Amino acid sequence: MIRFFDASALVKRYVREKGSETVERLLMAGSPAMSRLSEAEIASALARRARLGDCSVRERDRMLVAMESDLASFLIVEVVPAVTARARGLLNAYALRASDAIQLASCLHLRARLDRDVPFVAYDERLAAVARGTGATVLGVADPPDRGIDGH
Repeated sequence: MIRFFDASALVKRYVREKGSETVERLLMAGSPAMSRLSEAEIASALARRARLGDCSVRERDRMLVAMESDLASFLIVEVVPAVTARARGLLNAYALRASDAIQLASCLHLRARLDRDVPFVAYDERLAAVARGTGATVLGVADPPDRGIDGH
């Protein structure tokens, strides 16, 4: 199964925090997809953590190398005109940040291209609510605590 991971979920792959174990299980249990934008968003989140002293520069660099290595295992949704057009529609319909609209539009674009459900994995509650409003299956923030990837 292909699952689309928002940057809010993917950061949990590199920074141990609530939700990290769920993200790891979801990544291992299928084919992960992400927006090309996530590469910059994850790097931004890791750089911010280093600036704030939440991790060392060495740890940040190690996490960035791990992220770069992981990219080969992801189906990358490029930010193409069809994605930005869909993002514009989302921005007109919902109160979203542009980057969140690109993330969700990327998932919806992939779902349309594959003609099947592509669950959206996110840990941003506002974005998850909008994703549910579009009919997307949402994992991550929408999951109750201690719920496994198969719902048990």
